[in-house]
Amino acid sequence: MENTEDFTIIVTTIESSKKENKYTNQAYTQETKVLTPYLLISNQALTECVSYTISPFIHVPFPQHNSINNTTATKDLKYSKIVKIGVNTLTVSFSSIGKILPCGIYPRRLFSYLCSQIVVTKSKTPTIELPRTKSQFIKEILKINYACSKKENLIIEAQLRAFCECLVSIQYSNPNDSGRKPQESIAFVEGDCSFLWDNTQKWQRQINLSLEMLELIHHSSVPISAKANAEFDNSRKLDLFNYFSYQNYNLYVKKLDHSFELESLHNQFGSGISGINSFRRVLNKILIDFKSMSCLEIIAKNKHYYKLLSNEESLLKKQSRRKTNEIKNQKLIIKEDHKDKLEKDYPRLDIESACSYVAKRYEHGKVRHPYAYLRDVLKNPSWYYKEKQNIIKITHRMQLDEYERLPENERKQAKNMLLLLIKNTPHWGLPSELQAVLEQFKNPNKNIVDIPSFNHICYLFWAFNFNKCVDVCDGSNEINVINLFKHLR
Repeated sequence: MENTEDFTIIVTTIESSKKENKYTNQAYTQETKVLTPYLLISNQALTECVSYTISPFIHVPFPQHNSINNTTATKDLKYSKIVKIGVNTLTVSFSSIGKILPCGIYPRRLFSYLCSQIVVTKSKTPTIELPRTKSQFIKEILKINYACSKKENLIIEAQLRAFCECLVSIQYSNPNDSGRKPQESIAFVEGDCSFLWDNTQKWQRQINLSLEMLELIHHSSVPISAKANAEFDNSRKLDLFNYFSYQNYNLYVKKLDHSFELESLHNQFGSGISGINSFRRVLNKILIDFKSMSCLEIIAKNKHYYKLLSNEESLLKKQSRRKTNEIKNQKLIIKEDHKDKLEKDYPRLDIESACSYVAKRYEHGKVRHPYAYLRDVLKNPSWYYKEKQNIIKITHRMQLDEYERLPENERKQAKNMLLLLIKNTPHWGLPSELQAVLEQFKNPNKNIVDIPSFNHICYLFWAFNFNKCVDVCDGSNEINVINLFKHLR
């Protein structure tokens, strides 16, 4: 292993950069932020996949909880907010003919699913397919991956009923006939949807949006982070992340930063928190979480203002829609959309390896039904073991060629960042099998554990940071090195 003392330490950062708005000549400077491997991976996971909601719900989302606040709700089950957007105002009201208003995380996830189905499929009809069973519905749409208690089931059923009984009104001070069209007491869904919460009824595979909601989704849908929507359990945290991600995009395209008034944020997202000082403490805690998992740059200017520094790294990545009947392997008629469905249960590497195995047998006429046979092969990893090892070797060979063609200064920068992270990472908190690897990194002249050459480790670090293939063959000494990358700070 090479001696680390000869290298000058260089850190990969979002460098301080002065941007200028060509329309107003308003310039600003972004602060420097270190992008560690953990932050890059976490931020990428938050931005690479999107779900959808409507733009009014970015500014005024569902209520936070059931508590009735005199400033936000009235006795006739109506929750209303008026927010300023530039010089104009948006008013969103939620009312209900039932016992409670939809609130918390579950209505947000359900509506995001309904909205996403319309946007992704470009559907012009209000009918949306649901999972086969209620348990699948709870797992796939509400993102609950554990057995719920009786009390939790009652809460879920109450929220599903409240969602279906809720009416939404949206008013703009500057209306138009498309994205800012006023809406008065429109329902989310139409028809009898009681099967969602009544277990005595037969589960239905379809649900119908109201025509007004379908039109609203077509005209005002906006992307949000699919991972945040699925994994954030705190609805206030989710609302703030969606709001700042949305504002980051608007500011980035205009090359601007913006300061948000604490009182305005309290009005939008402080439901149930009476005092502004209490809201400030809650907001600061949430912003600390954002800083640890995303590249959103939000800094407190003083007690009353927070500044969002727009940056490209925090932009959501909308994936281009490809043809679902695309076939990459002409020897085997397995469509790409079928492979995508299999990714719910199997890693992509296993799917491609199994397809390679099936293709060989299909070519020799030994397979009559490739789709059914592929499912059987995936259940038996030993069948496609050889193909999997070959794919890993070939992929790393191609990636290594790409890495060696990089400019020398880029490779040196990545190397020096790795050295800095190794130096700053403590032993405590690491799994026992990784402590020896870190000790070997810090003391290259000692022979503590067997690891690859330092040049190869630098290649693996580059592949790890740029979302390349980092799967390794069985018995390789690279696995602990890659696992250590996940803990470098």
